Amino acid sequence: MSPSLALQTMIDARLCADAAVVALVPADDITDRRGRPAAFPSILFGEAREYPLGAVKRDSTRLSLDLHVWTDTLGTREAKEIVSAMRRALRDAPWEADGHAVLDLRFEGARYMPDPGDADITHGVVTVDAFMLETA
Repeated sequence: MSPSLALQTMIDARLCADAAVVALVPADDITDRRGRPAAFPSILFGEAREYPLGAVKRDSTRLSLDLHVWTDTLGTREAKEIVSAMRRALRDAPWEADGHAVLDLRFEGARYMPDPGDADITHGVVTVDAFMLETA
């Protein structure tokens, strides 16, 4: 399994298993799809970037993954509450990813903006970085 898919699978499992996250966003609305979601609020997996590390074996990777938070309430409060719950759900190790050891997982930041097509919809983008080592 690719490092980015392993990380996405691990994050998805963590978010869907966390009571605080699913109290804000139903687990069925935490998914991998593109564009504006059909249901609000939602968390969608977005862009991923992989940076191989190491000279010969190249068995370690630094990754950056964006998650998109969508709400249909005025302002950014609900999106910020969802992001806060996401941070808490991902904070504690161990992080197990299929065939990879996640040696570090960092919240790199979040930004919040109104949707250009509908000012009543808020779009947040959360970026997490990970350092992973292939184990299988």
